[in-house]
Amino acid sequence: MTASSDEEVNRLVAEVQLLEATINALNSRLELTEAALNESRMALETLKAIKDAKKGDSILVPIGADSYIFAKVDSTEKVIVGVGANVRVEKSIESSIEMVDQRINRLEQIRKALEQQLIQASQRLGEARERLERLIRAREVGSPAGRS
Repeated sequence: MTASSDEEVNRLVAEVQLLEATINALNSRLELTEAALNESRMALETLKAIKDAKKGDSILVPIGADSYIFAKVDSTEKVIVGVGANVRVEKSIESSIEMVDQRINRLEQIRKALEQQLIQASQRLGEARERLERLIRAREVGSPAGRS
């Protein structure tokens, strides 16, 4: 076993650990993006239901965790929507629907980019593991204990 082979093993082990951490981080970001997408889709459906309702109609409003409440529509013209940084503004139903739809499109783009990064990191991880296994097998075959 040479010093250069030890360095290569150490380098590959560090690369595998870094790629595993990267994959875990990407998976976490992907889960958060999926949650935001689901929430935005639910908001879009609720906004569309309000747009189609009439004042005084009873509708189901999602409150999270796959739960809903009954509510009476007071206005079908204006809603309060979040625009980021915990800021909410009153907007028309139409502009709110458009805004949420744009948010969904951005989140889908983010999701696709994260999925692509995850695929690339997973491929690199597989390649690094294969190189590490080959190097370890070669060391075992070349060692006195491996020649018995």
